[in-house]
Amino acid sequence: MAGMDALKNVVREPNVVELKPWKSIHDTIKEPMVTGLGPMDIPKSVMAMGFARITKPDLLGYPGHKHPFDQWIYLIGDSKNFAKFDADVEFRLGDRIVKINYPCYIFIPKNLMHGPLDIKRVGSPFLFIDARVTKEASVRPKKVAKVRQVKYIAKNNRKSGNKA
Repeated sequence: MAGMDALKNVVREPNVVELKPWKSIHDTIKEPMVTGLGPMDIPKSVMAMGFARITKPDLLGYPGHKHPFDQWIYLIGDSKNFAKFDADVEFRLGDRIVKINYPCYIFIPKNLMHGPLDIKRVGSPFLFIDARVTKEASVRPKKVAKVRQVKYIAKNNRKSGNKA
């Protein structure tokens, strides 16, 4: 992945990695971000996570795409109050556009078309976290190594007729 060579986290202790700031893969995110690179940091680790601070409207993950692995996107308030989320976001998930104005995470099953994440309004900065279980650090690798299959169980608590 372009730019990943510049990211050099530091393994401080076995299984403890110091995160070093680096430039986001999204050119529109100007503030430094941190990313845990999974196997690039610790060979037996298969979870990679990137953390960015969003301060203005943006369009991330364009065009729509899919991955051969599960992904989680977290949108939460800033470090003063994770539960405070003052932004308007739209996200394509499959054939639906989901409107979000609350702190959340979005589970994206492997091979599901998704994106872009259209950040329409930012009333106060928030955290964007991208998490995935894969041996590759890239969010869109050309080839993906096999990892242990994980099953997820979630209940849909929406009441009949109540659409998000």
